[in-house]
Parts: sequence; C-alpha cells; structure tokens
Amino acid sequence: MFNIVIVVEDKQEEQTVALEAIKRATNSAEVIRSEITPGCPIVGLKSLNSDYATEVLFANNLESAKKWIKYTELFRPRTRVGVITDLMFPLNKGGKEEPNGLGVIAECITEGIPVVVCSDTDHHEVKWMNPIFPILGKAHPLGNIPIILDKKDWGRAVTLLAEIVNPAAVT
Repeated sequence: MFNIVIVVEDKQEEQTVALEAIKRATNSAEVIRSEITPGCPIVGLKSLNSDYATEVLFANNLESAKKWIKYTELFRPRTRVGVITDLMFPLNKGGKEEPNGLGVIAECITEGIPVVVCSDTDHHEVKWMNPIFPILGKAHPLGNIPIILDKKDWGRAVTLLAEIVNPAAVT
C-alpha cells in the first residue's frame, strides 16, 4: 500500500468518499490524526491488523496539490507516496474549475510519484484530453497513469494506485 496518499479533489463530499475508500483499502478504522483545514484536511489512519499507518493529504486546488507534493520530498524515497487526482478543479482558492489535473499529472511525472486520475468528465467538454493520457503515461517514470473517467470510482482508484505503488502487495 502507501504511506502517504494525496487526494486532489475540490468537492467535500467526494473527499469523504475517497477517505472511506482509502480506509477500506488499508483496513483502517482508527483515525490517529486529523487536522481540519477547509478543503485541505490531513487525516492519519492506523491499520486495524498492524502498526501500518497511512497519511491522507487533501488538496482542493492546484496550488495546494503542488505544496503537498513538495512536502513529500521530505519523506521520499523511503516512504511510498501516491496521488489520486480529479481533472477539473480550481487553480487556487476561489478560482473556477479548469483542467488543472494536468498540472498535478505533470508534477507527478517530474517527481516520479505514482498518480491515478479519478474524474467525472462526462459533464465537461474535455474529450480532447483522451489522446493525451497515453502520451503522459509513457512519460511517467513508471510508464503508466491509470485513468478513470465519466464517473468517479474512488475504490477502484485506490486499488489502481496500490497496484502501481507496490504491485507485489496486491492480490
């Protein structure tokens, strides 16, 4: 699994669903740390069957996402870090929704951090992005960027992230 996962999502209700998916995947029910910053909370989870802990960092805009990615430099490479990002969210607080997920993907490619896209693009005019994803996947040091479009499926996104972060641990 992963020790730190950054979830880039601007909708609070989707952040909650993502956190529940991460809890299920890590077999964590115990919250050992929680710092609530509007739109960008930090939640520490402890696994029920081991001392394994996962830190979940939320970002609701591109500026916050870049700060969290930079923050993880303190822990890499000894800590497994992964990112799950939406595609459409603001550049900064109060901004309008734009395809800023591409900025997150670019940061992850540059830093070599595994990333999964989890977005509901069915109500956005972003079909032009579809041919870009295979190219971005080839540019990533891991050679793959899993993409979930049209309907957010946080459980699947967490599973895909676990597969590319630590393929031997996924059964």
